[in-house]
Amino acid sequence: MEHQLTLHYRTYENWRETLAIPKRIAEQLEALLISAYAPYSRYPVSSIVVMESGTMIVGTNQENAAFPSGLCAERVAVLAAKAAHPDEAIQTVYIMTGESEREPAAPCGSCRQVLHETELRQKRPFELILLNKTNKALGFTGTQGLLPFSFTLPK
Repeated sequence: MEHQLTLHYRTYENWRETLAIPKRIAEQLEALLISAYAPYSRYPVSSIVVMESGTMIVGTNQENAAFPSGLCAERVAVLAAKAAHPDEAIQTVYIMTGESEREPAAPCGSCRQVLHETELRQKRPFELILLNKTNKALGFTGTQGLLPFSFTLPK
């Protein structure tokens, strides 16, 4: 038996011009890139988590010579958000990469698992917006499409 999976997402071709991404969030994501600690990969990443209340939690990637001891920006932000606001739902997760010549980068497998389990914990999906310094961004409602065979707790 053969099965097919379909991935649903939105493409924002000119997010800077159309303001598809709030200007203050885009500016803060760009400013955060300089605080990323990425001496090994030279690939800075920033993330902002917007909680249901509007509170914003930020994160940047934090690498370590004892690989894989570092953390990706989105994991830093999401885990800090849930530690500080365990009973509040995440509304949106923004992830910006520092490169402008590539397509917006998708989260690594470990981050996809953390994002997906965070949705399961809060019992509802959040918006996930991937962007870089170009004018193109990708938007997802929920993370299940990015990790269709995720690990879950037994019921």
